[in-house]
Formats: sequence, C-alpha cells, structure tokens
Amino acid sequence: MNRPERLPLRLRLRLWLRLLILQASWNPQRMQNLGFLYCLLGWYKRLDEVADDRRHFFYRYFGFFNTNPYLAGFLVGGLTRLEAENRDNSGVSSQVLVTYRDSLARAFASLGDQLFWLGLKPALTLIACVLALAGNVAGALGVFGMFLVCQLALRWWSLEAGYRRGLDILDLLDNPIWHRLILVAKRVSLVAAGLVAGMFLAGTWSEGSAACAILFGTGLVLGAVVPRLSKRRLPGEVLMLIGVAVCLGLGFAISLPGG
Repeated sequence: MNRPERLPLRLRLRLWLRLLILQASWNPQRMQNLGFLYCLLGWYKRLDEVADDRRHFFYRYFGFFNTNPYLAGFLVGGLTRLEAENRDNSGVSSQVLVTYRDSLARAFASLGDQLFWLGLKPALTLIACVLALAGNVAGALGVFGMFLVCQLALRWWSLEAGYRRGLDILDLLDNPIWHRLILVAKRVSLVAAGLVAGMFLAGTWSEGSAACAILFGTGLVLGAVVPRLSKRRLPGEVLMLIGVAVCLGLGFAISLPGG
C-alpha cells in the first residue's frame, strides 16, 4: 500500500500543536521521551490496535529521547510515515524505527544546538539590544516577534518534510545550507556584540564627542575582525565574549586622561 505524499491537514495540525509542548514533561532520566510519545500518539490513537501492538508501540518510544525541540518535527513526520509502513508490511522493521529515532535525534540535536542556541538566538538577542540602544523599541520587539513566527513556521514545514522524505531524510541533513546559516549567525552575533559594546560605552560620553565615535567604530571593527583572526578555532560564544571584553577594555583605555 502506497503512503500519501502529504500529511492530511487535520493530522498535521494535531501533530504541530503537540510539538509545541514537546518539553512540557521533560525529565532528567529520559529527557523528552514522554513529550515525543505524546506527539506520535496524535497519529497512533486513530488506529484500531490490539493490546499487544499498543504495548510494543509504547515500549518502543518510552526509552531515552532527546533532540533539539525546533527540529523535532522532522522526526515526528518521518516516524509517522515509517510507523504506517511498518503496519503495512512495507519492509520497515521495528529495529529500523528505533535506529531512525536514535540516530536522527542525535544528528538534529547537534545541528539544532549549533544553529539556534549558539547561532540564531545570540544573534537576534544582540540585534534587539542594538535596536533598543538606538531607541527603536518597536524594532527590538519586532525581532523577537519575527523569531516566534519563523520557528512556528519551521515546525509546521518540518512535519511535512519529514513525512515526505521518510528514510531519505539524510539527504536533507547533507544540505550545506545548515552550516552556512550557522556560520552567518555566529558572524552576525560577533558584529552585533561589538556594536552593543560600542553603543553602550558611547552613551557614557556626551553626544557628538570624538570618544563616542571612536568607541562605536572600535566595537564594530572588533566584532568583524575577531572571528577572522581566530581562524574558526573557538566556539562562537567564546569569540563573542572575547570581542566584548576587548571592546570594553579599549573603551575604558580611551576614557583615561591622555587616552
């Protein structure tokens, strides 16, 4: 029996809503396992299964599970398809399901942590700080609103992408766009960190003074130059802290008499 190429709209909406509370039952022993099981139950509860099949299903997803919550939709969508194929005797065994879950959970956890925790979130937070320091409060709030909308859209799209690809989802992980986004986000974080440091210190001098312009320019230049000098050997968050520290040190040095 061939699976449909798209998730039914009502099922997709049900799974998407459950994804939003993936971590509501987080626990230190098995991390997100209960939330992940709850997501899959949005599809499974529609089936008329015997007691033994239900026990096997629950046992399969009761073990340890942890991944990046923003990318968990790929696994939920993919496993929804593979579970259906398993019941249709389409060559997908229970062992394949477990391997698929565990391997991709680790892959998306690593990818998502670099993209979101070490890339996009620091970058957007610092951009919001730049806008706030410039007096654009609406722009700062707009940055967070944009992130909220985009992550909700990503969760919605990932369900369909995971379902349509199934076992071929590895092709999606091989796409170099992920690592380009991570690199760009870390660069933006460093530049924005320099801007924040420069703008903050510039605010301690009278408006229009030469020191104000020097500090602002120093923050911008260091934020752009530090990652180049590092040759990418340090994590992005470490480079960001180094850039801020250098900006602060130079700023106070300039403020000293004769500086």
